[in-house]
Amino acid sequence: MAESGRDRKRNWAELPDELTAAILSRLGAVDYLRSAEMVCMKWHKISKDPLFWRKIDMRIDGDLEEWDYEDMFRLAVDRSSGNVVDISIEHFGTNELLAFITKRASKIRCIRLLSCNGVSDEGLSRMALKLRLLEELDISLCMWISHEAVRAVGRACPLLKSFKFNKEWCRFSDDESDSEESEPDQHDAYDFDHHDAYDFDDDFAPFPFVHAPLFHAPVARAPVRKDENADAIAIAGTMQGLHHLQLSGNKLTDDGLRKILDSCPHLESLDLRLCFNLNMGIDLETRCAERIKRLWLPHDSIEGKGFTSRSDGYCFKWVELPDDVTMSILSRLGTVDILDNAQKVCMKWRKICKEMKWTTIDMRNDFAPDITFDFDKMCHHVLDLSCGNLVDVNMEDLISDDLLNHITDSSSGIRRLRLACSYHISDEGLIEVASKLPLLEELDISVCENLSHKPVRVLGRSCPLLKSFRLNKKWHKYSDDFFEEIIDDDGPWSKDDDALAIAETMRGLHHLQLFGNQLTNVGLRAILDGCPHLESLDLRYCFNLNLEGDLGRRCSEQIRKLLLPTDSIAGYGLMPSTDWQPPRRPSPPSPKHWEFWNWDSD
Repeated sequence: MAESGRDRKRNWAELPDELTAAILSRLGAVDYLRSAEMVCMKWHKISKDPLFWRKIDMRIDGDLEEWDYEDMFRLAVDRSSGNVVDISIEHFGTNELLAFITKRASKIRCIRLLSCNGVSDEGLSRMALKLRLLEELDISLCMWISHEAVRAVGRACPLLKSFKFNKEWCRFSDDESDSEESEPDQHDAYDFDHHDAYDFDDDFAPFPFVHAPLFHAPVARAPVRKDENADAIAIAGTMQGLHHLQLSGNKLTDDGLRKILDSCPHLESLDLRLCFNLNMGIDLETRCAERIKRLWLPHDSIEGKGFTSRSDGYCFKWVELPDDVTMSILSRLGTVDILDNAQKVCMKWRKICKEMKWTTIDMRNDFAPDITFDFDKMCHHVLDLSCGNLVDVNMEDLISDDLLNHITDSSSGIRRLRLACSYHISDEGLIEVASKLPLLEELDISVCENLSHKPVRVLGRSCPLLKSFRLNKKWHKYSDDFFEEIIDDDGPWSKDDDALAIAETMRGLHHLQLFGNQLTNVGLRAILDGCPHLESLDLRYCFNLNLEGDLGRRCSEQIRKLLLPTDSIAGYGLMPSTDWQPPRRPSPPSPKHWEFWNWDSD
């Protein structure tokens, strides 16, 4: 019985040579040289044909230490007999290897050098001078190639149609961005003394390229230039014939992009992904959309960009989050962090920051003493963004009467107001704005040392919905007649002025914090009588109170959450007293006794 077609084994060696060559050409040079050509004599014979090596693709997916890729590449170039026109090299490219290429082949039209940190400006410039037919060049993620080499390539290769100069995006500080370019110190970057690191056994090397040490490019910080548009200027000045340009992760600004658009009239595709220095105003973005057939903007997805950078796995995926998720995350930042940092990260974040519902100003003083921005100007900007919809205002230290007045004029729906440690707020300023806060529910004017009991009374009358009030102070032991000696139009002051103002005008309170207040038992009784809905009361550091008798029992029965004068101040967050010093731990013993020292044993 004749063997069926399904059961009969296929003999690949019987295929015509042309068809076999077409199949094998789809393999990379690495796979062919270390595997395919060793299958049989026919396949080995095909590899001797110079036309088979018109394209040499040495992209590396495996272990960089396993093979001598440079020797493998030289063999492939030699086999081409000068017919190679398309070359791809990853990681192991060097200046010497580029010089070898130009000596052996002058008809090259396409070169791709990915992550080749052994290639410098000088090496690439010399290569370009000898490759006049070059049409496509990719020098992505090559750390030591700068705009100088780009300019040299543009001048030497008049037929260049496609150029890719992608980089690792990283936001440097201003100090770093002003540093000059510097080449790596070869003596520091390489360690040629430790040859024992390559402990190879030649008896177990079945292939001619196995186990050869690989050239290691220096691991160092990429050069940083003063002019962020240097690459763009070099491209615009020398590559007017470009049709395709990819600048992913480049530092160019709007000025650099305009120069490219002005000088490259034939540009059909432009990739600006991760170019976060671009502001891309409406005019510039419209011009790009009209001029360029295929356009990728800075915040577009990085999927399919054609190469993988080290930062793809942890940094730029944030840009691909849905807008509503990004907005939810950014809304958890404080106002200063959003306006001074987050909105400058990329165009997408800047757009989202502008589209946020600005109902909150949170400007707690976490940035003192090194304030690098105009506080008043930033507040006015937030007010403009809020369009009168502010409901929550949290300010510290730097707010003044004028700014507070402007805030309340701009927004009449404020429900929560915190002005802790605001030493520039006066009685007159707070009294003036009280009538503009009819919906206020929560108020905190803690440690505002220029405020007396007078605005407390006015605020209580003007804010009928007030449910929570904090009037914390720094405790200080005054003499018994200190307040009586202060006399104004209403008569002499007393220690219970704050408490009496609260009791008379804030009957709807549910939560009251009077940390460090001077009130006595008289003032506390007035509060308990005048505020029947009180649920929580903080009396810590109110050392003029005596709560051992009936008053203490009444507080315990009437208030759900009661903090007494001597209770712990953990979590309070402000300085409790003018005389207070943070507790100090004892100094540790001398080093010879460290093995016996245990902080937890205190």
